Amino acid sequence: MYRFCIILLLTLIFITGCTESSKYDFDDPAAVVLGEEITVGDIRFFGEIEDKDLPQAVEYFVEERLMIHEAKDMGLDVSNENEDYIEGYPPEDVNTESANKIREFSEAQAKKFDMEPEEYYEEFVSKSAERSAYRNAFLREHLDEPPENLEEHEAMNEDYQEIVNELMEKYEDKIEIYID
Repeated sequence: MYRFCIILLLTLIFITGCTESSKYDFDDPAAVVLGEEITVGDIRFFGEIEDKDLPQAVEYFVEERLMIHEAKDMGLDVSNENEDYIEGYPPEDVNTESANKIREFSEAQAKKFDMEPEEYYEEFVSKSAERSAYRNAFLREHLDEPPENLEEHEAMNEDYQEIVNELMEKYEDKIEIYID
């Protein structure tokens, strides 16, 4: 279930389009969570997010930061989880749909962040893996085993939303959202 969510998220990032003109600069603050600023660049590093989709992305990043904070406070160890995600940048001689999409995405993003595609991809994978590991560890502590049918899946989604709402309420005085 947790790997499915990661795959789905990465797929959505690859599919999401982006317009070249934006009313936001990468340095613009999108939110502050527990005293830590999240910039538009922090969010757009992980995907091509259009301005109209930025409020939803900000909300997701805020929720995720709270889960990561809670996981760290709980002392959850995620050191072994990142090993599953580390894959190298696909060489030019690999001509699969997946490799081509990875290279295309990495090249476009690298240009925006003044990086080499390989450098961008390595940082993208590393940061994504760490974020996912903490988020998944937190959720494993709070949710039942992965659902086996639609009814259990719907119940888990409700439980997930309740957890998120509780976190947002718990830290509401430590969250400032500038893009909504």
